[in-house]
Amino acid sequence: MRTIATALLVLCLSLVQASIPLVNTPSWSSNSNDYSTGGGFWDIDTNGYIDFCMSNGNDMALDHNAVYFNHGGTLENTASWRSSDNGNFGHLYLGDIDNDDLMDMAVAYLGPSGDHQARVYRNTGGTLTTAPWWKSKDTTTFFDCGLGDVNLDGWLDLAIAAGDAYSNTPEPLKIYFNHSGALDTLPGWQSTNLVIVDAVRFADLNNDGRLDLIANGKGRLYVYYQRGDTLERTPSWTDTTGTGVMGLRLAVGDYDNDGWPDLAAVCNGQTGSPNAVRVYHNNSGMLAKPPVWRLERRNSYSSCAAWADVNNDGWLDLAAGGWWDPLNVYENVEGVLDTVPAWTWNNSNLVAEAVVWGDVRNRHVASLDETASGDGTRKLFQVTHIPFQGFSGIEVNSVPVPRSNYSFDPLTGYVTLRDAPPLGTDNVVFHYSYSEYPDLGVTNWTNSDANYVFYNTTPVAVAERKAGPTHTELRISSALFADELRLTAMIPSGARGGLKVFSTDGRLVATIARDMASGTHALSWTGGSSLTKGLYLISLSCSNGIVLSRKVIRIR
Repeated sequence: MRTIATALLVLCLSLVQASIPLVNTPSWSSNSNDYSTGGGFWDIDTNGYIDFCMSNGNDMALDHNAVYFNHGGTLENTASWRSSDNGNFGHLYLGDIDNDDLMDMAVAYLGPSGDHQARVYRNTGGTLTTAPWWKSKDTTTFFDCGLGDVNLDGWLDLAIAAGDAYSNTPEPLKIYFNHSGALDTLPGWQSTNLVIVDAVRFADLNNDGRLDLIANGKGRLYVYYQRGDTLERTPSWTDTTGTGVMGLRLAVGDYDNDGWPDLAAVCNGQTGSPNAVRVYHNNSGMLAKPPVWRLERRNSYSSCAAWADVNNDGWLDLAAGGWWDPLNVYENVEGVLDTVPAWTWNNSNLVAEAVVWGDVRNRHVASLDETASGDGTRKLFQVTHIPFQGFSGIEVNSVPVPRSNYSFDPLTGYVTLRDAPPLGTDNVVFHYSYSEYPDLGVTNWTNSDANYVFYNTTPVAVAERKAGPTHTELRISSALFADELRLTAMIPSGARGGLKVFSTDGRLVATIARDMASGTHALSWTGGSSLTKGLYLISLSCSNGIVLSRKVIRIR
C-alpha cells in the first residue's frame, strides 16, 4: 500500500508540475560574488537575444552593476559589462529614456554608504555607459525606481521610492521629468506625505488614459491617482498591510482579463506581520479591499513577484519568491489563481530579490501587429501581452510614428504617444514581440551562490501549432459605462470577425469594427450623443461560426 500511495503521490506531483512548463533544476547560473538585487531582461546589444541586467550591492556591499550578455541563445556566466561606479544599489528599471531605440537602465540607491543618488546608464551603440549618464542632484535613501510617461509627452519619466524599512526614516516620493530625452536632475513632483516605501510602479488603474502611481510601503499600500493633468500629492487610496510589514515589490497585470489592471503587492514579514503576496482585484478603477488572494502566507519573508502567461493559455500566472523561501509559480486557471503553487524550486541559499520573465533562447517568440482605435484624445494605450521583449514601432493611419514621438514600457505594456491618434477603427498598430512560453529568471542576494534561469520546457513544435490566438474571446472594460466602453476582441487563427451593438429588441445600433483579421484587437466605443440610457448587447461574430455576446448598460 505504501508503494502504491507513493507512486500516486509522485504522479500527482508530476501532473501539477506539468501545468507550469518549467524545468525542475536551473538551466543557467551565474559566476558571481554579487549581492544581486534588481533584474531585467532586454536585448541591450541589439543582437536579437535578451540579456540579463542586474543591479547589485543592496545594503551589504559597495558592488558594481552587471549585464550578462546573451550570445545566440546562451547567456554568459560571467558578466562582461560592469559599471565603473560601485554602491549599495537597489532595484533597476529598463526603459528607452532618450527614444533612440536602445534600452537604458535606471538604478535605485539604497545605502547605507555611498552617494544616495538616482542614476541612469545610457545605451550607446549596444552597450551601457560604464559610468552613469545621468544622476540626480538631490539624495534619497530608496530601494526601487520605475519609468512611465506621466505627462503624456512621449518621453519616460523616472519615479523613485522613498526611505527604507530598516532606517525608519520617512521621505517623500519623487518624480524626475523627462524633457525630450533629458531628465531633470531635481524632482518636479514630490508627495506631500512622507513615507517609507520600498516599491513603486506606474499603472492606469482607472483606465482614464493617465498613469497613476502605486507605492508599497512599511505597513501601508498607497495609490496616487492622476486627476486631470495633475498627479495627486496625497494618496486618495490606501490599505493597511500590517504593522511594520515591509512592502518590497509590486507587479501590475490583468489576471482576470476584464480590462482593468490588477495588482500583486509583496509584503515581507521580517519587521512585522503578516507575510504575504497580496493580490488586489481592480473593480472598475478602484483596488478592492481586502485583497482577493493572500499567497505565500506559509513563507517567512516574501520578497518579489512578476506576472506572465507561462503556459500560453491566455491567463497571467504569478511567479513569487522570498528570502530563504521556495521559488514558486501560481497557475491562473481562467481568472482564478491557485493558492498552492503549481511549480516550485527550493534552494536554502536562495534569497530572491527579483523574478523576471523572458525567452532567453528565442524558442517561442511571436511577433504581433496589435491594433487599437484612436478617439482623438487618448494618448495612453496598453498592449495585450506582458512582458514583451521587442518593440519595433507604431503606425497611425498606416503612417509610421517618429521614434521621438512615443514611449513604451515592456514590463507593464503601456505605450504613450505625444500626439493623440485621430478617431478611427483599428487605425493604430503596435508592432511588438513577446514570448508565448517564457523562461523564468531570479536574482539572488546570497553572494556565495548564483543567479538563475529556468527554461520553459514547451517543445518548439507545440508553440508553432499554437501560433496566433487559438480561441475566440470578447472582453469589456465594465458592464456599466457612461462615456466610453473599452473592448478587447480575440479572433482565432484562420478566421475574421466583426463587432456590433444591438438593442434588447434586436435592432442594430452600431458597428464597432468590420472584417477584423486574426489577432488581438483593442477597441473603444463611445456610443455617441444619441445613445440613450439602457441595456445593450455587444456581439462578436466570427467567420468560423462562433458568436460571443456581452451585456452592457449605458448609465447616462
